[in-house]
Amino acid sequence: MKILVCDRKVPAIAGTPSILATALQELGHSVEEMPDGPADLSAHELIIEWGNPGFFPRMRRQLLATPRSARPLVAVVHAEPLPAPRSSGLPRWAGLSAAEVAKILLRDSRATDIYSNARTLRRMVGEGTIDLLFATSREKLEYFREQGYEAWLMPFGYHPSLGRLLGLERDVDVLFLGDARPLRRRRQLSYLRRRGVDVTVRGSWHDPVLWGESRTQFLNRTSIVLHLQRYPGKVAAMRLIMALANGAMVVSEPTYRPEPFVNGVHFVEVPVKEMPETIRYYLQHPSERDRIASAGHRLITEELTLARSLEALLAVVHQRLGRSATFCSTF
Repeated sequence: MKILVCDRKVPAIAGTPSILATALQELGHSVEEMPDGPADLSAHELIIEWGNPGFFPRMRRQLLATPRSARPLVAVVHAEPLPAPRSSGLPRWAGLSAAEVAKILLRDSRATDIYSNARTLRRMVGEGTIDLLFATSREKLEYFREQGYEAWLMPFGYHPSLGRLLGLERDVDVLFLGDARPLRRRRQLSYLRRRGVDVTVRGSWHDPVLWGESRTQFLNRTSIVLHLQRYPGKVAAMRLIMALANGAMVVSEPTYRPEPFVNGVHFVEVPVKEMPETIRYYLQHPSERDRIASAGHRLITEELTLARSLEALLAVVHQRLGRSATFCSTF
């Protein structure tokens, strides 16, 4: 297929090919990539918007100005946080950080809190600029269906660019990789440190050292990666996959619908109050830590791959276009 990928990358990797575009090319498709529109719509059969459809305002305006008969099919792979589904029992009204509240009050178009994301999605579904909607987690798929959206599952999967096993000495005991500014995470990290856990914190949208091959090297030196959530119960699959790709064990807060990851098999989840004891146990028992990390590594490299997820997405696309598709998803 001739595919246009819209992917707004962080500053540290701006100008580099996205994982999504690379994986589609490896599957034999002709792929053009851009951070936003406008584009020559006649040159493509499919547009894939990655992350959040609100990231692409110029493309949205172009789609609104173009009759459906004159534009490609538009598929959104929603990878940003949204409110929890009612069926989850998780808080529907999660607390926002001061920065998130400020962006809402200022009507900042860059707002990406769960409520702004939900509002943007509903508007774009209603106006017809989204033809196919894909969820990167089962929790998000439940939310879509509660809202009455037709949606499919396309879990984020492993790609070799996310890492590999290098056999390095693991001299970093515990790592949190991500944005540590939200108050919820600051409190969690402070608690762990008070309880004697030496947590290394790394996270920047601008530092290229934390991306690509440098990140692979650093994660191969790490024993345990923490999964501390921006909102309670959410699964950030990319963080789990990056850790497991590089042989690090994941210790997570309790999550809702983490499948195909299984607690105690591919990772370990415990409340934050129990994390210090759990972390110390696995640091002192490296064979048990390696057993769980290895099971997680096998899962993502053999089953939960990005190529397989994209084949599932394209099977839905072919069906919508009235073409035959031989791939059948088992997600």
